Amino acid sequence: MLRPLAQVPRRAPRHLPGTKTLEENKKALAKLLADRIMAADQHIQNDMYGSRYEFDILSEYGYTDIALKAVTQTGQPGYVHQIAKGATSLWEQWTDRLSVNHHYRSNVATWFYQGLAGIKPTSTAYESLRIRPYVPSAAINSQVPKNTEDTDLAPATLDHVSASIDTVRGKVSSEWRRRPDGRIDLAVTIPYNTEAEIWVPIQDKSVTAPRDVAFVRDDTSGGAGYKVYRARAGSYRFNAG
Repeated sequence: MLRPLAQVPRRAPRHLPGTKTLEENKKALAKLLADRIMAADQHIQNDMYGSRYEFDILSEYGYTDIALKAVTQTGQPGYVHQIAKGATSLWEQWTDRLSVNHHYRSNVATWFYQGLAGIKPTSTAYESLRIRPYVPSAAINSQVPKNTEDTDLAPATLDHVSASIDTVRGKVSSEWRRRPDGRIDLAVTIPYNTEAEIWVPIQDKSVTAPRDVAFVRDDTSGGAGYKVYRARAGSYRFNAG
C-alpha cells in the first residue's frame, strides 16, 4: 500500500530492503553528475529543472571545484555563453530560442550565497542558521567575456566571496578571503533572535576565533575540514590576524 511520506514514521527506512540507502544514492548521484561534467569539457549537463539541485549536491559531496568550473566555462551550454551573447538575465534554455528572461535557472545565484558564502537557514524564518562556506581551490575563468570569441578569461583561483541576505530578523552576511598563509579570513554577521553555527574552513591550518563564540566540534563537509562554533547576534571575524 502506498502512503504519503508525511505518514511514514521517522524511524522507518527510506529505502527498500536490500537496496541502497538514501545517503548512498545521493553520493552516487553526486559522482555521476561530476563525471558527466568532466566528460563534457567542464560544461553543465542538466536541464532547467535538474539544475535546481545540482550545485548543492556537488558541493555537499566534495565537487565544488567542478561545479564552479562548469558555471564559469566558456562555450555551450553554459552561463558564460549567455553573457557573451549579451544576456542580462537568465534564459529558459541554454540557447536563446525561447524566453530570455526566465527564473528557472536563478538557482545558480542561490548557490552563490548558500554554497560559496555558506548562508543557509536551519529552521523556519532563520530562527537558526548555518554559515558553512565551501572554498574552491581550482583556477577558473575570472573575467567577463566581450563576445563568444573571447575565451581567454584570465584563469585564477577564487580568493574572495561576500554575500548577504535580508531576513525577517535582520541581515545575515558572510565574507571570506584567502590569506597569503592559506588560512581563510571569515567575517560573519548574525541578526537578533537568531542562533548560528559557524563552520570555519581549516585548510589544514589552525583557526583563530573571537572570544564571544563557543567552540562546538571539529567536523567535515564535502571532504573539507571545519572548526564549528556557535554564536548569537553580533559580528564575528575568524583568522583576522
